Amino acid sequence: MEEDGWRIKHLIFGFFTGAIASYMLLSSPYIGNESAPMLMIFNFLFVSLIFPLNGTLKTKLSMLLIGNVTGLVWNNLFSLFAYTVAYYFGEVFNTLYMILSPIANLVWIVSFWSISLTALANSRNTRAGVKA
Repeated sequence: MEEDGWRIKHLIFGFFTGAIASYMLLSSPYIGNESAPMLMIFNFLFVSLIFPLNGTLKTKLSMLLIGNVTGLVWNNLFSLFAYTVAYYFGEVFNTLYMILSPIANLVWIVSFWSISLTALANSRNTRAGVKA
């Protein structure tokens, strides 16, 4: 019973942390219009899928922070690539960009989520004294 309360506390703390991170992303003038919604989706998915799992809160928060930085860099590089290709090949690429952008964001979100699961499993094994 204590473990269920512990998971709920982690989940609530995670949602508040995700909400604060999302608000900070929206209020920052350095983050583009394409990056903020995708990072908010990432925060919601990450918190709802990772925070109820076993693992230390420190590891979960660290992975959330690393995920936000990774998403920000990924979106900025992808938008710079799209602007460069649109400059050289014309406005036809903008339609392709609108189709490829969510797919490319899905690639990094799923990849980072799987890496986070691995990090949580490793932190649980080292805490339990099991060497992989």
